[in-house]
Amino acid sequence: MSLGAKPFDVGVPAEVAIGEGGYAQRLSDEWLNKEREALKPLVKDADIIILSALIPGKLAPILITDEMVASMAPGSSIVDISIDQGGNCALTEAGEVVVKHGVTIDGTKNIPGMMPTSSTWMFANNVFQLLSFLAQDGKIVLDRTDPIIESTLSTIDKQIVHRGAREAMGL
Repeated sequence: MSLGAKPFDVGVPAEVAIGEGGYAQRLSDEWLNKEREALKPLVKDADIIILSALIPGKLAPILITDEMVASMAPGSSIVDISIDQGGNCALTEAGEVVVKHGVTIDGTKNIPGMMPTSSTWMFANNVFQLLSFLAQDGKIVLDRTDPIIESTLSTIDKQIVHRGAREAMGL
């Protein structure tokens, strides 16, 4: 906000938007469409939009449609930080900066990986803490009933077990 950003309440109740552990959860199509409708007038008047909506372990929700991008003034910009999980804008192209309807859409991948050393240290510390949690008496223990392990485990015994990955793959 100190740089001029304006937060806006899209009217989605917390009990609908927030899941286990306080993380975002996927909205129903009905709520997602309500959210898009609430965003339409804001998108039309925006000079720059930074998209960062993510749902742990799932594809990012499409918040900005082709029609919404077309409503923006030529020369406007969208930076889709969520592209590594599919993106929040329907027109974002992974790893590319493109112009659609006169709007520049930045789909640069792995933006967190470009952060300075302090961010790298923070990420390394998170990985260390996770591995410390997994190690018991010098061995990795995977208690699949633990919500932390369940949400981070992708495969085991040649099976895809992560709910989000299975959903994204149609399994």
